[in-house]
Amino acid sequence: MIRAELLKLTTTRGPKIAVAVGVLGVAATQLASGWLLPAISHVDPDLAASVEEMATSSPEQQLAALNVLGGGGALGSGSVSIGLVAVLLLGALIATSDYRHGGIVTSALAAPQRGRIMAAKIGVAVLALAVTGIAYALVQGILVALAPSTLGAGGFSANWLEGADVLGRGVLTLLPLGILGLAAGMLIRSQTATFLVLIGAAVADVTAGAFLALVPATREWAGYTPLSLVSTATGPEGGWAAVLALGVLAMMALVAAVAAWLTLRRRDL
Repeated sequence: MIRAELLKLTTTRGPKIAVAVGVLGVAATQLASGWLLPAISHVDPDLAASVEEMATSSPEQQLAALNVLGGGGALGSGSVSIGLVAVLLLGALIATSDYRHGGIVTSALAAPQRGRIMAAKIGVAVLALAVTGIAYALVQGILVALAPSTLGAGGFSANWLEGADVLGRGVLTLLPLGILGLAAGMLIRSQTATFLVLIGAAVADVTAGAFLALVPATREWAGYTPLSLVSTATGPEGGWAAVLALGVLAMMALVAAVAAWLTLRRRDL
């Protein structure tokens, strides 16, 4: 089953486009904040001040910029990035390509135990997401190391182990996000509808997080929305807070995957 799912993944254009868009989005975000804005910052004093905050001249700033889902300050707590959306849609594409092209019936005939179908899709998704995450990390690391403000400060001065920790947590965070996208695709089945639901959910998450942060009584809950957990899990601070956030995201993905599996078992194809 895994071989069949890999064949589907590598012979359809959708997943490749999703990965390419994600990698290009990560690169464009870092190039804009670390390369383009510094080059034009002299035209406006306010812009120059903002660019100084996003510079990578200090070890702390370099570690913050290594966040693959928000390097250079592009992803604040509870915000959406191109790389994040691409990962959600990659998971959805792995799930819905069967329904779009009718391959789910063939898969069910080859593996009547539908748990095998779900397990194969999750296994292939994890592999694809890991490769995507490594590509994100390589692009982000190279662009931060070669950024003008990094070179102007004498090169990359952050601790390499801490840098690897930030990049590694970013890669790990992509896995539950992609599984959530896959589970949504298995539950909804329609590719277009899944995309709309995922994008709408991301926007709703941002809105809910902002609302919770504004109300004093619910302010402390703002950090528990999914995108805020992503920001905590991938941020430069690390520590137990990041481990806890990553664990909560993994539990969300597990619950969603179980729900998708139960639905697949009971639903007519």
